[in-house]
Amino acid sequence: MDQKTEQIYENTSTIGSLKEYVVKEKRTVKDLLHDLNLDDKYFAILVDGKKASLDTVIETGQSIVVLPRIAGG
Repeated sequence: MDQKTEQIYENTSTIGSLKEYVVKEKRTVKDLLHDLNLDDKYFAILVDGKKASLDTVIETGQSIVVLPRIAGG
């Protein structure tokens, strides 16, 4: 089983925090959000700068940005 490390930029608690996530098996964006307890706390996910769906499979070397929900007027 291959391991791969992904960089996760997660803005839900602090702006611009960087987390490292080691993938030990095939994972989707939905799996990743669940693992990070962010199931219902995001607005959009970017994988390598492009909007991704929950079914997007995470590949080696990709960077993932989790954009938080925000309110505005």
